[in-house]
Amino acid sequence: MRMLITAALYVTALAACGGQAPNKPDHNIRVLVVTATQGWRHTEPINVSKERLKALDTLAGFRFEFTEDPAALNAKNLSQFDVLFLNNSTLRIAPTDAKDSASLAALRWPPKGLTNAVDREQQEAIASFVREGKGLVVVHSGIDAFYGWPEYREMVGGGLFQNHPFTREARVTIEDPKNPAVSHLGPSVNYKEEYYYLDRNPRATSHVLASLDLTSVGDTTRTDHPLMFIRRYGKGRVYVNLLGHFGDTWKRDDYFNSVLQGIRIAAGKLPADFSVNSR
Repeated sequence: MRMLITAALYVTALAACGGQAPNKPDHNIRVLVVTATQGWRHTEPINVSKERLKALDTLAGFRFEFTEDPAALNAKNLSQFDVLFLNNSTLRIAPTDAKDSASLAALRWPPKGLTNAVDREQQEAIASFVREGKGLVVVHSGIDAFYGWPEYREMVGGGLFQNHPFTREARVTIEDPKNPAVSHLGPSVNYKEEYYYLDRNPRATSHVLASLDLTSVGDTTRTDHPLMFIRRYGKGRVYVNLLGHFGDTWKRDDYFNSVLQGIRIAAGKLPADFSVNSR
């Protein structure tokens, strides 16, 4: 059984590397996976994703470190990594006035408050990490985070979580079939997911890889809804994937490989077209 599991993971590793042999251990992409939550916690997908990433680890040229502690987001610690991966991580920033209820509401603070919100020094450390050439990966509710922080909104393409009107199976249209994060998915793919709508469309600032086929959910109110996209922020690279709500999504190799390839793109290990693509 151990050999079968290893073989299966090796196939996944090859797919994640675009068919190339995995990196040597000393060339691994160093990834800090943050699963800390200060808003809604997606427990099941966090647990499943951590299990899959830990099982894969260096086999596909990665070295993952996991944390539930927002304090890990500091300049000294981040300097050890190539990619910051906000995996369903719903973090909040520290308010300028913790007694101002309007300010707390704008930052979407939890009713009971926080003792470990991300402060301004940490915010600058994250922004500088990406701006100076490192990678940022944001999955699902990682976009339901950091309200009131303009730099984060810019980093992830301009939009943050607005609502999720559809939790069902729907069709995802692949817009850039040459991109290694989606090239294995064909012209379209179906996922049963909680489909996030953002408060601003990221298409104007990003290279869209995949979008929701609105006919598959019967939505006639919108004309465009990107679900996976990449963009540059300073010298750095950002990959955003709005899918990943269910543990079953993470159990699918096609989705898992999309995320792995997104990490490689964010790390600068895979070439990708970052030009803004309009419809």
